Amino acid sequence: MIPDCKPYILFDITSENKRVFFIFIILSSLLSFVDPSVYGGETDFQIYRRTAEQEITRKKDIIEQDPIDFQSYFELGLAYLTLGKHKEEVYAYKEALNLNPKSALIHFNLSIAYDHLKEGEKAIYHMQTAQDLYTQKRNHRRIRSTQRQLKLYYLRYPDLAGKK
Repeated sequence: MIPDCKPYILFDITSENKRVFFIFIILSSLLSFVDPSVYGGETDFQIYRRTAEQEITRKKDIIEQDPIDFQSYFELGLAYLTLGKHKEEVYAYKEALNLNPKSALIHFNLSIAYDHLKEGEKAIYHMQTAQDLYTQKRNHRRIRSTQRQLKLYYLRYPDLAGKK
């Protein structure tokens, strides 16, 4: 048997709260069209760029204090990637690679950066190096990822497909 259920109204607009409800609706509609000057006139992309530039400055300060920290160079490369500064990104990854040549992740990201610069031979070389390092570590998920990326490179750079 179903118990007696009375219909409940979640929000009852009675005569005494109609005025409050109307004011609430007007205010919420006005707030949806807020003037951009409230946020300093910045768009989301400008905030994103400014944050990435601050991250680059912060990483450079860390590198200045500890120049043999390969992780900071790697993160600096990632920060350059967010801004699309691929030449600087390659430089940062190369510095990280000089400090830690057995890092498959650095080789992987360096390969992606070279691909952005349309330097297929270097991109393929570093992706193959990353694949070899991941094979040594038996990281099968990353091995498959490098294989997919290499297939994409071979399609993108068909004249380099036979070289190893």
